[in-house]
Parts: sequence; structure tokens; C-alpha cells
Amino acid sequence: MVTGGRCFSGLVLAFVTTIVMTFSHQAAAQGATSKTLAQLTEERQMLTAQLDQYRKSLDILQPDGTPPEQSANAAVRSLAVEAAALKQQLITVTEREVTLLQREIVAASASRTESTTPITAVTVAEVEPAPLNAMESKPLRTHNSDNTQQSDAENVAHLHQLLEGFYTELQESAQVLPTSEELARREQSLRDADPQDKIPFSVDKVQLNGSEGSTALAAISKRLIDSRIPESRRDIAPICTIKTRLFDTLVSSENRSLKPVGKNQYIARVRLQPGTTTLSISSHQWEVQLPQQVAATDFLITLYHPVDGTPELHVFAVDDLLAVERPHIPAWLPPELDIKSEAG
Repeated sequence: MVTGGRCFSGLVLAFVTTIVMTFSHQAAAQGATSKTLAQLTEERQMLTAQLDQYRKSLDILQPDGTPPEQSANAAVRSLAVEAAALKQQLITVTEREVTLLQREIVAASASRTESTTPITAVTVAEVEPAPLNAMESKPLRTHNSDNTQQSDAENVAHLHQLLEGFYTELQESAQVLPTSEELARREQSLRDADPQDKIPFSVDKVQLNGSEGSTALAAISKRLIDSRIPESRRDIAPICTIKTRLFDTLVSSENRSLKPVGKNQYIARVRLQPGTTTLSISSHQWEVQLPQQVAATDFLITLYHPVDGTPELHVFAVDDLLAVERPHIPAWLPPELDIKSEAG
């Protein structure tokens, strides 16, 4: 019986050692997680303080309630861009913080479940049914995490609210501010616009030839990187009503939305029929004449509609544009227009 008792004691000791080592590893992991969480919380609070300063500055510089992304003041728009970048950083940090907090909650729940399961008693009973008169010990217990779990859960809920606010604000900004890729395409388009290829034309001229159309696109490229011109919302597309009459008979009628490309500039590719075509946008109208003998042709419509200015609309045939020796085909053109030079 002594030998059996020693074997039993050895099994108990080994089991207790395993449990202690397991909890030691868990404690070390929890310590590392807590340290990371503290760092993330500190970083989030620092970024939030910086964002508050941006917001105060924007409130002072933009007191009329106009979204700062659409401000005519280049300095205000610059602050809006920096504020949006801060919000993106805050989202990244806060998402990591939420993830770790949720992991802690799950781990604490699992640990509490394990601590309340009578594993020790079952194991001992299976090894040796005799009573343990010679050895008594306190039951193994983990740290009571009820309060901690409740606090973590409240923090997670609070952080989710913060994230929802940041997502909404960034989504609003994204409807106005161009992305880094769009900015790069604008810069590339300006470099590609060769001043020697520009043929002057009157801004009041509606129907352009291919060379004039190339110049019109180059003018848009310059406008898109002009810091003096405010950005505009890109979730609002003007509707153009297109009606074509031939011998006083309506032969075609459709409504087309123009694609916003930034800074109150819009563009579309449409197919026009021979005859007199009237293009109507809001209360403005323009006319285009196509000879009776020509076939229906694809045209580009460009519209510049400044907030406090007269809208400027131009129409030119895609084939005429591509027939120019070195047409300006800007990188900012929406891909769905499917316009490429022979070289591109």
C-alpha cells in the first residue's frame, strides 16, 4: 500500500505541476496582452487628442458649416485631408484594441469554465478510490474575472461606437476627397499634357474638333490639381437629358448621368444621332449639330460646373480625338469610358 500511495502522490504532484505550469503560461500571455492593450489605448488617446485639435481648428476656420473637404480655402482642405488620415490611423488602432479585448473576454470565460469543472476530483477518483486523509489542499482557482470581463465588455461596446463614428466620418470625406491613387493619376495626366499640342478654343464653344477636345481634356487635368479649386462631392451625378430631332421629328431621347471626376468636373460617353441634339442639365441647354448623312457616333461630354460660376460644356467625337497625332488621354478618365490612344 505504501508503494501505491507513493504512486498516487506522484500522480497528484504531476497533475498539480501541470496545472500550475498551465496557469503560469496563461498568466504570462495575459500579461503580454495587457501590456499591448495599454500601449494601444495610450496611442488611441494620443491620436484622439490630435484629432480634437484638428476639429477645433476646422471649426474656427470654417464657421459657416460647409464641409471642410469642400472649402474654397486650400488650408482648410489640407487640414481636412490630415484629419481624415488621423481617423484612418484611429480606426486601425481601435480595431486592434477591440480584437484583443474580445480575445481576453473569450479567454476569461474559458478559464472560468475550466476552474468550475471538478476535473481534479474525477481524476483522483479514477486513480485511487481511497480517501485522501493525509493530504488536503485548497481548490485551484483562477483570478476572479467577473468584474474584469464586465469592464472589458463595456470597453468593447464603447470602442464599437467610436469606430462607427469614424467609419461614418471617413465615408463622408471619401465622397469628396480623392484617394492617393486618384491624386497620382491626376499628376500623371498633367505631365502627359504637352503644352505644344494645345489648340486654343473659346470656352463658350460647345462642339469641338479632335484637337480642341484634346485641349479641353488637358484643361481639366490642370484644373484637377489646382489647389485653388475646391473639391466636390462625387456621390452626386448631374443628369443630362439628350434629345435629337431630325426634320423637326424627335428621333432619340434619353437621360444620362455624368460621371464626377472631382472639382465640379463631370464626363460621359454618349452615342449621338444625326440631326440637332439638345443637351439639358438643370436649367441650362446646349445644342450640337450632326450632318444628316453621317452615322450615329460616340461622343465625350465634359461639364465643368463651378459652384458660383457659369457651367462650361463641351462635346467632341471620340474618333476625332483619337485621330489627333498626340491626343491627351488623361489617366483620370474613368475606365468604363474605354478610351485609349493607339499607344496606350
